[in-house]
Amino acid sequence: MNEQLFTTERLMSNFREYTRQNEAHMTTIQALNAYYKVVAGSILADRIAKNADLIVRMRHLEEAYQKVAQETR
Repeated sequence: MNEQLFTTERLMSNFREYTRQNEAHMTTIQALNAYYKVVAGSILADRIAKNADLIVRMRHLEEAYQKVAQETR
């Protein structure tokens, strides 16, 4: 899988885009949580050979979530 998909910057951009696309249906926090759940589920379902890759992806996801959530406060 392309590791560029799981950089903090890319995930932050995706969080922002998802919240914009769903602003009529969800609050910002609801959208952030929904996107987080989908991405976390896909990361965990992926058959990653190296546990270190999994940890890096999850750390980037958490970091991106926290940064975008801070922007809304």
